[in-house]
Amino acid sequence: MLPERAPGYHVLEEGDAFDVSDCVCRAGCHSPVVEGMHTRVCVSVVLSGVFHARGPEGDAVVGPGALLLGNRAAPYEFRHVDEGGDRSLVIECSDAMLDEALDSRGDDVRSTRPFERTCVPASLASLEAVLLARQALEPGDAEDLRQVVLAVVDVALRLGGERADSRVERSERQVRSVARVLRYLESHVAEDCSLETLASIAGLTRFHFLRVFRAVTGQTPRQLVIATRLRLAANLLRASRTRVTDIALESGFGDLSHFTMSFTRAFGISPRAYRVRALGRG
Repeated sequence: MLPERAPGYHVLEEGDAFDVSDCVCRAGCHSPVVEGMHTRVCVSVVLSGVFHARGPEGDAVVGPGALLLGNRAAPYEFRHVDEGGDRSLVIECSDAMLDEALDSRGDDVRSTRPFERTCVPASLASLEAVLLARQALEPGDAEDLRQVVLAVVDVALRLGGERADSRVERSERQVRSVARVLRYLESHVAEDCSLETLASIAGLTRFHFLRVFRAVTGQTPRQLVIATRLRLAANLLRASRTRVTDIALESGFGDLSHFTMSFTRAFGISPRAYRVRALGRG
């Protein structure tokens, strides 16, 4: 569970290099559209909830696990398409920090516009960054928070520099259909997440649902389900002494071998080794 906080921006750290805030939102589909301009390069890690985001590089329906990206001096628009609110870790970076990060990657990109897309969907590639962002909400050492920020920004630069698919027109009905599925996955990912079930929740045929979901989120339903289940499993490994086999089942994997293979592919180490490392024993 995420720590309880009142709605609003809660500053975790601020300085010349970067600002970090915990953004807690309770807005719903009848709330006004939020519009503005990024004053610094921004990376927001969506930890819960669903909303529609639009920027110069495109638009997407974002949910837990997604990275929302913003270039400096770029306009943005956030619109809520259902009830329940959302929560994000928001990192705003100075140009000097971005230059340092880009130089370390050997990227020849202007620090003010490092992103070619509005959103990086939840995926195995961004999984560790999302887990670190969630960890950053807990009280801890300032140096730990700084290292989390650097890790998240590094992943955002790596994935956000890739141009997204061409813009696809989405109807309001399609946006709301996908939002219903994302809400379902947030709280029922360990349950039935078959294509038939998700398409039924969206109110679409299976073929139509596959096309719409990919167009709206930038990934397939199966990719999102696996990434979400692995994120849940990693959190359980960090926070409990539950047996790995039970965590596999609790996270929605049908058997231990499939879980171990998927987890090792995503994190580079086995679930047991991941737990040892997370607990500081390795």
